[in-house]
Amino acid sequence: MSWLGRILVFLVLIASLAWAYFTVNVYVTRNNWKAEAERYKKAYQEISAAREADWNFLQKEKDTALRLYTAEKSRADDLSKNMDELATTGRKDDTNFAKLLKDYEKADVQNQQLTANLKITLDERDNTRTRNTFLEGERVKLVLEKETAVRDRIKAENEKKLADALAADNARKIESLLVQINELKATGGSGTAEVLRSLDKPPAPLPDNIRGTVLYDMKAGNLVLISIGIDAGLEPGSKLDIYRENGGGQYLGTLTVTTTLKPKEAVAEFKPARGVPISQLRPDEIPRKGDIVGKLR
Repeated sequence: MSWLGRILVFLVLIASLAWAYFTVNVYVTRNNWKAEAERYKKAYQEISAAREADWNFLQKEKDTALRLYTAEKSRADDLSKNMDELATTGRKDDTNFAKLLKDYEKADVQNQQLTANLKITLDERDNTRTRNTFLEGERVKLVLEKETAVRDRIKAENEKKLADALAADNARKIESLLVQINELKATGGSGTAEVLRSLDKPPAPLPDNIRGTVLYDMKAGNLVLISIGIDAGLEPGSKLDIYRENGGGQYLGTLTVTTTLKPKEAVAEFKPARGVPISQLRPDEIPRKGDIVGKLR
């Protein structure tokens, strides 16, 4: 082969290589463009969907904003109306306040006058209270003195009644003894047995439901004044129990009725339950006012 042929072959080879390069380049470029186009298409679709979603979201936001605007506008209108009403009320309040301020100034003058009058009244009250305290002390003192005098009077009356009862009892005893002496003198001693039988005659039995109380505390001696007498069936020599209901009940002893008898009262001699002299009794064993007397058990 000549050199020209070789050169042509070489040129054809070079051209073939160039053609293959361009062919491969075009093929690769075409494939890359298609993939890029697909990627752009997918991105476009995503962007369109996002734009559509944003559009819908913005529409909803717009509707919401419009509703809020309408509500706020209505609220603003109401507030404006309220502001007008408040302004009107404020003007009225200013007028009323000015009137109240004037009334307050007038009332302040009256208050000062009332304060002065109150001070005078309080001073008079303090003076009256001091005077009342003094008078109350005097009244209490007089009441105490009166109560003491009443107690002394009652005590004196009780002692007088007891003394009268004792005196009457002694008088009856003396009268009874004189009658017995006269009978003895009249019989010349022959009626001694009959007189003794009359003296020793036992009293009649007492009713089962007989009941009375001690009228006064027993003082000196052994005599007790009780609240039952002839009307209850008592007679000289009748015997009764005496006991105290307070403190759980306490048996004190027995009472023997003397000759001093009235329809509703009687004097009786006290005999302690312990069988010791009265002077040796405890204070709670001595008959007191209110102790119960009744038929022997």
